[in-house]
Amino acid sequence: MTTEARPQLPADWDLTKVIPGEVVDAAPADADEPEDDIAPGVIEVRPYRRPVLYQAGGAAMVVASVTGRMLGLSARGTWMAAGWFGHGLKSSCVLGYRYARAHDLQEVLGGMSNSGHWNKVEIVRRKRWWTLGWTAGATAALNLAGWWALVKFGGLTALDWSWTVTPAFTGLVAGTLLTLYGRYRLNSPSIAPEQIIADPDNPDSDEPFPLAMCQSPGQVEECVSRALAHKGIGTRSVQVLGYRGWGWELDVVLNASKPAAVSAVLDDLDALFDIPQGGTMFETDPQRAAHLTMRLVQSDPFADMARPSIHAPHSLSVHDNIVMGRAMDGSTFELTLDGFCALIIGAMGAGKTLGALRTVAEALTACIDAVCWDLDPLKGGLDEFGDLMELRARDPKACEEALERALKFVTARSKVMARLKMGDRWKASAKHPHLYIFIDEFLQLSPRGKERAIQLLRTGRQYGIYLIFAGQEATEDALGDAIAGIVPFRIGMACRFEDIRLLFGPGKGAVGWRPDRLEPAVGEIVNDAGQSFIMGGGFNRAIRHRFNGFTRDQILEAVPARIKAGANRLDADTLLEAGEGLTAGSQRRSLTEQLAEFARETMKEDAITLHQLLKLFDDKGADWLPTAVIVEFGVAADGGELQGLLDSLVANAVSRRDYAGDRRVRGWDREIVEQAASVLIAPS
Repeated sequence: MTTEARPQLPADWDLTKVIPGEVVDAAPADADEPEDDIAPGVIEVRPYRRPVLYQAGGAAMVVASVTGRMLGLSARGTWMAAGWFGHGLKSSCVLGYRYARAHDLQEVLGGMSNSGHWNKVEIVRRKRWWTLGWTAGATAALNLAGWWALVKFGGLTALDWSWTVTPAFTGLVAGTLLTLYGRYRLNSPSIAPEQIIADPDNPDSDEPFPLAMCQSPGQVEECVSRALAHKGIGTRSVQVLGYRGWGWELDVVLNASKPAAVSAVLDDLDALFDIPQGGTMFETDPQRAAHLTMRLVQSDPFADMARPSIHAPHSLSVHDNIVMGRAMDGSTFELTLDGFCALIIGAMGAGKTLGALRTVAEALTACIDAVCWDLDPLKGGLDEFGDLMELRARDPKACEEALERALKFVTARSKVMARLKMGDRWKASAKHPHLYIFIDEFLQLSPRGKERAIQLLRTGRQYGIYLIFAGQEATEDALGDAIAGIVPFRIGMACRFEDIRLLFGPGKGAVGWRPDRLEPAVGEIVNDAGQSFIMGGGFNRAIRHRFNGFTRDQILEAVPARIKAGANRLDADTLLEAGEGLTAGSQRRSLTEQLAEFARETMKEDAITLHQLLKLFDDKGADWLPTAVIVEFGVAADGGELQGLLDSLVANAVSRRDYAGDRRVRGWDREIVEQAASVLIAPS
């Protein structure tokens, strides 16, 4: 079929029904070829045309898609920018609040534990508010100056919208900075809420980094491992045991190292961890030499320790478990004061007197079976306890005499114990109390006084006489090498490193017993005052303890009630056996009761006579009575009978005094009668 020929159309064709184009006739076939059966037709070439509706729809879709994408991108960008701005604003508010409230200073001070801390923080707060006020004023002044410049040099009208230009620019700058800062914080997950800028760290590095950067237990383990490795101490494992409020507690197993190596670099570890001085502590495991518990103290473990309450009079016994304070693990620490004999070493400001001694004395003066003496050759001792102390001495000579007197009681009580069948140890009771002797600043005792104290320390415990002595340092000339082994309880407060060997024993500093790393109080700054390491009894862990912080006012308020209830005094048996007279009413009542019981059991006439005579002394309220008064009340038939009885028990029984206007009247001292009664009860 071809289109080269252009034949004429038939005349009878309706051209309106014919599609314009080429009319093609079939080529005539050869005679030998079959006729082509393709019918003639018209071929028309039409170019491709896109439908108008299709074209309109495509353009609309393109516009819609591009516009939607732009709107989506704009909304997403706005949302992200708003998120950055919000996070930056929130973080800035937190930082601003901490700055204005001086939280950073409070953390450095270790909490608000006294009025001095509050004063320091108040001063810093006031200064910072002044700084913020001046900054706000300077910003307002700059905006005002900018407005003036726009009006003066920019040709703007003063009272139209021109005044909004500088505040708007300032707000735009502030918003931009907050947005950028928020983006920075969101992209730095290691930054803490109170930090301004995150410190970069390479996780593949072995360089130590501060503990404050750690945001998870795993990071704390890495921090400790790097710090120990930096100081040449290998570890097999480092595992966090938990966060304790004051800091972190970890379980560490050393590798080819000893705990002594850790002890030697504790000061360096404080700097590597960037924690308070003395904050790195460790405790060894007696069953595993390479195993230790490490504690990283970032704040005061006792900042939330409540003020203790005063005990009621006679509400305690030395046989009770009495709460004395708190350990750094949060548990209370208790003492049984029966047999409590202690050596306390601490520098000036460590809290020996106001912390340890005051706490123990408060408990003992509330016990019904304890008598206290207060000896201080240099200062005021425990003056706040007043007459609750049976004896007080304030110079070396008086202290020496008191210690010699206590040594006499040791001999006397050995006989009383045998008579009362107490057994091997003095058994404390209300009638036969223990004697506790507080000696503050024992280094200031005279040489003879120190000798008597050591002798009493060696012999008095069996007979219920205990020393609780404190000093600023442990020296060999004052204590001797063997003293630490004699004293049952040893308490180390902030002291020198040299004191550790004599106080706790050789080598204890290398296994975590480091009271030398505690900081004493300086002025109004408490530091670690009142905190201590305690060894003895059930205390065998190298952790911090803090004694109850009784105030002087609390003690002064409690003294009158305790005196009204009856201040404890030594038993009559001990005093009479030591050859001393009875001065306290309780002592005299005790002897009178014993004599009455002895008279009932034995029905001896002499015991009945002496008992009636003691009752007459009580009724008259006198320490000396003439013979005439005694005969008048029927105690004895005449003076010769009474003299014969007393002379058989006590030498030089009779005495003469001026009485009722008469001179040199013959009579009898109560002290002589008491001695006679004691001899009658216990002839030994």
